[in-house]
Formats: sequence, structure tokens, C-alpha cells
Amino acid sequence: MATFDHLDQLQYYSIRFSRLRVDRAHGIAPHKPILVLTVIELIRTGTIKRNQIFLSSNLIETFLQVWSYLGSERHNPDISRPYFHLQGDKFWHLTPNPGIRKIITSKIKLKTFQEVKQAVKYAQIDDALFELLQEPASRVSLTTILIHRWFYNKLDQVEQLIQVLGHH
Repeated sequence: MATFDHLDQLQYYSIRFSRLRVDRAHGIAPHKPILVLTVIELIRTGTIKRNQIFLSSNLIETFLQVWSYLGSERHNPDISRPYFHLQGDKFWHLTPNPGIRKIITSKIKLKTFQEVKQAVKYAQIDDALFELLQEPASRVSLTTILIHRWFYNKLDQVEQLIQVLGHH
């Protein structure tokens, strides 16, 4: 029965990842899929060990590295907006800094890096998703979904990125 649950969860997150709510005003904004790939990479390397995703220099540097291969020239590689707005995709949850809860739960949109950094202590993903991402096979499966859905036209860049990140 546990395997069935596992497959159900893998399918659920595959669907969530393929249906990320992205801004399409100037072509598809790749921020959210790039941030999710960044988090998966930092879990893979053991940089993120607990289900607490801080807006850290490690996260930002890896996001910018992934962006340099998969990003769009029409968009600014700003991590703060996807970090804040991924909460609309049902698996990403923000933990506010003390006294800030109202801002996160209201409809106020935090736009600048500074606003997000002041308001948000860290992000978390669903526990079930965090557990799936501990397993290499699930990680590869979910990464493949993201790449084929959002970066199918950049497979050469994906190959180069994989080399740079040291995947085997």
C-alpha cells in the first residue's frame, strides 16, 4: 500500500510541477520552475537538509547559476518574486518572521527582495514532497517533468547545466 501512496504523491507533484502558475505577460516567465529546480538541486547536494528553505546566498547563487542556462532574456532573474508567489501553487508555504503574519496572509504582494527578506523567515514545501525529493529516483522523475514542461526548447542548455552541477 505504501508504494501506491508513493506513486500517488509522485503523480500529484508531477501535475503540480507541470501546472505552475507562471506570468505570461512577456512570454513564459521561468522564475518558478527555475526556483523549484534550484531547491531540488540543493536537496540533492545536501545543502538543504531540513524542510526550511531560507532566502540564503546559497539559494540565490544556485538560482542565478540555473538561470544563466535556462533563464529568459526578457525577464529579470529576481528570486524574491517566485520565492513569495510559489505559495499560490499549493506545495510551497511561507513562515513569516515574528509580527509579519498579516502581510503573508493578506493579498499584499511583496515585490522587492528586501520586502520578502524582512517578511519571510523561510519557505517550506509539503512534507510529502520533501520526502520524495530525498529519493534519487523521485528527484530525477520530478526534475524531468520540470525540464520537459518548461525547458523543452533548451535541452542543450540543460545538458550543459547538468555537467556544471556535477550530476552523474
